[in-house]
Amino acid sequence: MVARRFVNLFIDPNPNCPEGCSQRFQATSEPRSVRRIRYSPGDGTTLECEIVGWSSAGGGASCPAFSVRVEDSGAGVATLLYGGDWGLRLVPRDGRPPFGEPYLLVDDEAILE
Repeated sequence: MVARRFVNLFIDPNPNCPEGCSQRFQATSEPRSVRRIRYSPGDGTTLECEIVGWSSAGGGASCPAFSVRVEDSGAGVATLLYGGDWGLRLVPRDGRPPFGEPYLLVDDEAILE
């Protein structure tokens, strides 16, 4: 029997993600690094963004971002993007200001690199 693996996210409220979050996901694959994605903010647009994890080190510093397939009760299986203890930092390639997310659930097609 294969042991279940979980990804536990505990993001305290911080300047990158003021709302913070606490989530647990059951992983169905090994994590891999991710650096560039397509992000849909919900307004009908899609942005190409560089993505990094965001850490509390030094009051906010980049660290690796990862993707892993997870079980999602609403979609069956989804891809979880996660980063540091302060979440994820996205930098739109069109010059818009960087912004934070605690984590993202995306389709595989959203991952560009």
